Amino acid sequence: MNRLRLFAAVLTAGLVLAACGQGPGSGEPAAYPSEPIRMLVPYTAGGPTDIAARSLAKYMESTLGQTVLVENEPGASGSTAYQQLLSADPDGHTLSMTALPTAVLNYLVNDVGYTREDFAPIGVITQVPSALVVPASSSYADLGALFADARADPAKATVGTPGATNTHAAETRRIAQLYDVPLTVLPFNGNQEVLTALLGGNTTAGFVNVSQDMLPSIESGALRVLAVGTEERLPYLDAPTFVGQGYPEITKSTTTFGVIAPGGTPQPVIARLEETMRAASADAGVRQGLDERYVPGQFMGSAELAALFAETEQTFREVAGG
Repeated sequence: MNRLRLFAAVLTAGLVLAACGQGPGSGEPAAYPSEPIRMLVPYTAGGPTDIAARSLAKYMESTLGQTVLVENEPGASGSTAYQQLLSADPDGHTLSMTALPTAVLNYLVNDVGYTREDFAPIGVITQVPSALVVPASSSYADLGALFADARADPAKATVGTPGATNTHAAETRRIAQLYDVPLTVLPFNGNQEVLTALLGGNTTAGFVNVSQDMLPSIESGALRVLAVGTEERLPYLDAPTFVGQGYPEITKSTTTFGVIAPGGTPQPVIARLEETMRAASADAGVRQGLDERYVPGQFMGSAELAALFAETEQTFREVAGG
């Protein structure tokens, strides 16, 4: 009888521990998070990825009860941060912002030691469209004039992009492949470097994010938008699309900013982070910090971000190989 009582006591304790997330095979610590969370940002401070990370981190701290440390780790088109992420324990205490399609193009083009299968997607926080722009002093009033000059003299049209292996560079190359418009990509480190090059006359045009750091230059008239890379016109920008000007394939330049964890992170942890992001995307303060214009109308969680990874890979595999 004593043995039965002992067995019952052990069984009961085991069930209690399992219910608390501490039992064998539960896959989740007793309390997640149990320590500060690192949020890696693959780019320098002040850009759209950093803005999204800091807005989200503030909400996560108030909801999860732990400090969220935003760490900018620029380099190698994001792979510096992603390699740090993948070297961390897959316990949900090290996360990274990611920017698609740049993250996908980086591993398609370079031998970085990882692919999308090494990441555990959590969710999308913002989506930022892109545009082809020229400085106000430019003689190009529209896309047709720029492309005509490029065809006449291939050395004449350079396009500054905020990186070498990102959606802007890839879309510029797709324009050359699909429409025989020989544009030369000039990669820079971020939107601000492209802006400086444009205003200094060091590049003909720029293919950039229409993000919070670039909109003031567009709205002030310092930059002129020749085309927006979305299927429909943007409600907050008086500018034509590539589609409306006869280039229907050039719709893949929108940058999706999401959060990823190392592969192997326990599903209960992913689920809690996903629900935190879902709540953040509906929070008025967070939406204001992110800018309402860039928050998707419907939250995109782990499954949707995983599907975007796969779709992006399929879209750009050919141009990456070229």
